Amino acid sequence: MGMHATQIRRLYRFGLFEADLDLGTLSRQGVPVKLQEQPFRILALLLEARGEVLTREELRKRIWPEGTFVEFDGSMNTALMKLRAALNDNADNPLFVETVPRKGYRFIAPVEQGRPSETPAITTAIRIEEGEGLPSDLRTRTQSFRSSDSDIKTRPKSISILGWALACAFATATVVGYFLWPPSPPSVLRVHQLTHSGQIDPWGKLVTDGSRIFFVVRDVTGWNLMQTSVEGGSVQSTPTPFDNTRIFDLSPDHSQFLIGQLTRRGEETALWLWPVQGGAPRRLGDITAQEAVWSPNADLIAFVQGESIQLTDPNGAHTHELARFHPAPHSLVWSPDAKRLRFTQTNLLESTDSMWEINLDGTGLRRVLPEGQRGPHEGSGTWLAGGKYFAFSSGVDLRASLAVDTEASLWLTEENRGLLHRKTGDPVQLTTGPIALDHPIATPDGKRVFAIGSHDEYQLLRIDPKTSAKTAMLAESGATDMDFSLDGKWVVYAARENGTLWKSRIDGSGKVQLTAGATGAFAPHWSPDQKEILFTGFLLDSQPRLYVVSAQGGTPRNVLPTNNKWASVSGDWRTDGRQIVLDVQEIESGRPPDIRILDLDSNKLTKLLGSEGLIEPRWSADGRYIAALNPQKKQVHLYDCKLERWAVLAEANFPATLRWSPSGDALYFQDVDEVEQSIFRVPMATRETERVVRLGDLLSSGAMRCMFTGLSPDGSVYVTVDHGDVDVYAVDLRLP
Repeated sequence: MGMHATQIRRLYRFGLFEADLDLGTLSRQGVPVKLQEQPFRILALLLEARGEVLTREELRKRIWPEGTFVEFDGSMNTALMKLRAALNDNADNPLFVETVPRKGYRFIAPVEQGRPSETPAITTAIRIEEGEGLPSDLRTRTQSFRSSDSDIKTRPKSISILGWALACAFATATVVGYFLWPPSPPSVLRVHQLTHSGQIDPWGKLVTDGSRIFFVVRDVTGWNLMQTSVEGGSVQSTPTPFDNTRIFDLSPDHSQFLIGQLTRRGEETALWLWPVQGGAPRRLGDITAQEAVWSPNADLIAFVQGESIQLTDPNGAHTHELARFHPAPHSLVWSPDAKRLRFTQTNLLESTDSMWEINLDGTGLRRVLPEGQRGPHEGSGTWLAGGKYFAFSSGVDLRASLAVDTEASLWLTEENRGLLHRKTGDPVQLTTGPIALDHPIATPDGKRVFAIGSHDEYQLLRIDPKTSAKTAMLAESGATDMDFSLDGKWVVYAARENGTLWKSRIDGSGKVQLTAGATGAFAPHWSPDQKEILFTGFLLDSQPRLYVVSAQGGTPRNVLPTNNKWASVSGDWRTDGRQIVLDVQEIESGRPPDIRILDLDSNKLTKLLGSEGLIEPRWSADGRYIAALNPQKKQVHLYDCKLERWAVLAEANFPATLRWSPSGDALYFQDVDEVEQSIFRVPMATRETERVVRLGDLLSSGAMRCMFTGLSPDGSVYVTVDHGDVDVYAVDLRLP
């Protein structure tokens, strides 16, 4: 959508900020500020009614009209929290947005109405079109052009030596100008939201045949294959040959799907070929894989098995290994000429995601982007325009996503196409928030890229396991991953949106920020004497490390010496406060993590035998047991400190978030890949797993996911509900 700058625009300046309500942008001293749709719309309403009080009911009617199903109070509080965070505002001592008790909200800062520029300009606003009159803006690019008309008059003249000299000089200047004058960079024409279900599984994949897009949606019935038009519209279910079908690719002639059946996230699945028009699927040999892609000429299928990239024919009869890598490769993509494969390696310990390329004969391994040109988080990609360009996502830190929301933007790099071709330079950023775009695929002409877009919106709920009653808690906090003090009076929690660590009473009073900046706090735990907080910091070093900070706030200090390259995902206190149990991975050795006990008096670190592959240990309140997770085997393990041996306590599709009951007589965990993302309890007396809380009602009401984040002394379960959306977006491009 475009508009001329001489037209009157709703442009407001306040403090160091500028908000353009027509373009849907917020900037601070010219630098774009990330702000999601609902917070921006609240800002727009407050600016247009500046000085006046807008009630919560007025805001509800304007932002969440009748027929919109949402937990209003939690969504409103979350949106206001995000708005204040973007403005660096404080609810207790506001500079911009004032809370008027029992009435509503008011914009209190001086506001200057923006004036149009004297120089005519053409401004292009790129929007996410969400339908129902609710636009959400992704990015704005402005280009000013001046031009004047001139008459070019020529007259016949005799050809002379001077004429030839001038012609040669002009030709030389043209050639030199061609190489020296920078070509216009690729740009985005429009970003358009194609689906509105909000429940697309980002772990799935987008596949298109040019007219339809196929993707996986997760709901309480499981993982379902869906499709929609490349222009958007209604979403339809695609009947599949078995439950929880995962789509990998579509044959180049669009006649066969390459599919698998989801069993447990992260596990390899058997590969099947399934006719597009329906019918019985056929096994691809006896191959199992994490992912698979068809070559452009349809004679090979590349797949990832373990840490290996392998190639097979379409019958699965002749298979051989192309190369083996550590860490394991993922996000395979063929070059258009079918001579190369690109892939990404994710090193969770060093916090890097890097794209690589290799020839089909195993030679020519190289990094696609020189180190430092983009990095350190290069994600999946897709070729455009027959190989002239390569679009990829960047910004997703899979390691830090345990603790904080991570962003992903689309970038475009031009490939080297010969001596006489001018590259447009370094990679060009195509999109910038608030929607994170990832898993791109392109149309054959390269003029449109499809991607999975997501944004998060959190609400903390307390659930009574006996009655299933739900109560919203700690409004505006964005609280996740919490722990109660032993006396039950205080709670420490991590704010997932910005990675900071906080403490407060459970009603939100006495709120104190414990860390000065974003630490990427994860799994905080009170010390037994309630004087310190143990937590993992994902953003304080190049590796996740274990830290301790005073319960009054201050500078975090390392638990382990800083002169090593060890990483730790999580740890916990022994009840006497003299020992800490933690997971440790020695990065240089490449060995799997293990569980160790640190004696705080002697500073001695002791490995627990048989703990290889285990992470996130939790010590029971009575000190008898240590529970830990085995992500590879999908198991919960239990160490008996008295008998000094490990045993498998429980199995699940994807167990996560261990919590002991206050007395230590039972262990709680969540199965995040179970259809209702239920929370389970294992009593130590019986060792029998029992379901405690079902979360299917929240998922059915539109929640993207539910995370088990705390257990209070009274047995209440705390869950962080993500009300955000994950949908398919189309990005229209202009390529030089």
